[in-house]
Amino acid sequence: MGSSTPGEAILRSARTVTTPALLYDLDAVTATVRELREDTAPFPKSVLLFALKANRFPPLLRHLADLGVGADVASPAEYRAAREAGMDPISVTGPGLTGDRLAAMAEQGALVDVDGVDQLRSLLQTRPSPREIGLRLRVPMAEQDRTSGRRASRFGVDPADPELHRLLAGTDTRVVRLHVHSGEIGTPDRADLLTSALTTCLRAFPQVRELNLGGGLTTLYTDRQQARRAWKRVAERLAGAPVRVLLEPGMLTTALAGYLVVRLRSVDGFPDGRGYAVADASGWNLFTWGSPRVVARLPERDGPGRPHLIGGVTCYENDVLAEEVSLSDPRPGDRLVFNASGAYTASMMRDLHGWGPPHQEVVRAEGGRNT
Repeated sequence: MGSSTPGEAILRSARTVTTPALLYDLDAVTATVRELREDTAPFPKSVLLFALKANRFPPLLRHLADLGVGADVASPAEYRAAREAGMDPISVTGPGLTGDRLAAMAEQGALVDVDGVDQLRSLLQTRPSPREIGLRLRVPMAEQDRTSGRRASRFGVDPADPELHRLLAGTDTRVVRLHVHSGEIGTPDRADLLTSALTTCLRAFPQVRELNLGGGLTTLYTDRQQARRAWKRVAERLAGAPVRVLLEPGMLTTALAGYLVVRLRSVDGFPDGRGYAVADASGWNLFTWGSPRVVARLPERDGPGRPHLIGGVTCYENDVLAEEVSLSDPRPGDRLVFNASGAYTASMMRDLHGWGPPHQEVVRAEGGRNT
């Protein structure tokens, strides 16, 4: 979904914007949301919740709210950002949230999903405690996500835990939502497995009316037809169940809609013949979860190119924005545009040396820019 190639509106902005800058193409975000809704049409009812861990830029969040997209949040800061943007509904789950904090969010209309038994105990001790809650379920991790050797996610509750049921039995709090999220969904088989786990638990929690399949949809959408097959299988498994489906795309929604614009500060070379240029941003600070590539150079120059390492602005030896970029006659002041920078860039940035965040703007083909 989306495009790795910047449109003319992004390129126009990239020529004049204060650098370093993150530019978000709102038209690309709109197109991705539209395609997600088309693909999940087999569900009788579905809701998209943008995962704010991917991006918290207020104008971008307001645009998603205008599109009718809700929010998935895991902290007080994300919750405030979602409310200020007018996003609805807001789904809340996170292991660090206290019971009183969850209760306050529920009182304001948030969909609160409990992450653990001790968190549930804390929540039920608040007064008043919520009448309706969700449960995040602990599920097996996908094979590609078992980097620590663990097979089960560290998040969520065991739906068969006797203490969980004992706590619930002593209150009038109803479990109306079940929630899973563990890494990338990745394949139709994984989507089917997660849906099967949720539907199996419906027997233990008969008042459930919402199933949240979580996020991690980027790998699945490397092939849109594969994604459609996954949603078709999910719809078939849910046939006849009186539930609505929630999805939490984050990276998928905004990654390819975002571009990092940098300006070269100096140009040099290595003894092996490769060129070396220093940009006014830091790959170490910004590219925690991504590997963007250069998709435009401003101005363009004709002539034979040679490989250049694009170094970052910090004193860390391995601060590199790109290892091999073919450039012809680069000069200080030239601008480079990197793709795939719309998610997990500003929201996860480090701040070595205190360089601070890049300037941020949203861009529309019609309607100009907004900071």
